[in-house]
Amino acid sequence: MITDAANIASVLTPAQQMTGNIKNMSVSAMATDRPAAVLVGLIQHQNALHILMTRRAAHLATHAGQISFPGGKIETDDNSPIDAALREAHEEVALQPSHVTILGALSVLRSPAGFIVAPIVGMITADKADEVQLAPDPAEVDDILLLPLDHMLDRANYRRETYERDGVDREIWVIDHPAHYIWGLSAAIIVELSDRLQMLSQKGAG
Repeated sequence: MITDAANIASVLTPAQQMTGNIKNMSVSAMATDRPAAVLVGLIQHQNALHILMTRRAAHLATHAGQISFPGGKIETDDNSPIDAALREAHEEVALQPSHVTILGALSVLRSPAGFIVAPIVGMITADKADEVQLAPDPAEVDDILLLPLDHMLDRANYRRETYERDGVDREIWVIDHPAHYIWGLSAAIIVELSDRLQMLSQKGAG
């Protein structure tokens, strides 16, 4: 599968289109839904691309201990979903916004918790004299994870599960990993990125 930055950017929604109210970008949005954004950060680690994710703090009232992307609610001071994703990543893992090159966005998704989420994809880099330094905010994050992109994009590691929420059975994506249980919205974002890159590879093979 093609996974260099240029090809990844080619399958994404251009960053300049991620403006305005993202609720208008989702056909499933409800009036009470809150707009949010996450950063799907890609970083070179051990000579291969990895995805930056976090394990949410165990003491949180919601989604405690889950594997997720840095992100959160879009605040009134944020000029765009991109600004929100970068701000949240800085707050959660101390990632400097200047170390992220935005590649584009994936489809806006609705979470069962009542958020409309814009997944913003970016390449994490830094000048040689200015290394990328990450540190978890213990109020929100128990651990910072760098997961191999090849593993995360491999459809052999995907499966569907059903769980009940508010009396309704819901189907979710799960990504099998030897050390982590990755499911729900975070898994769905990765599955969509895999789908888009798979289509690009098939076009190239054709």
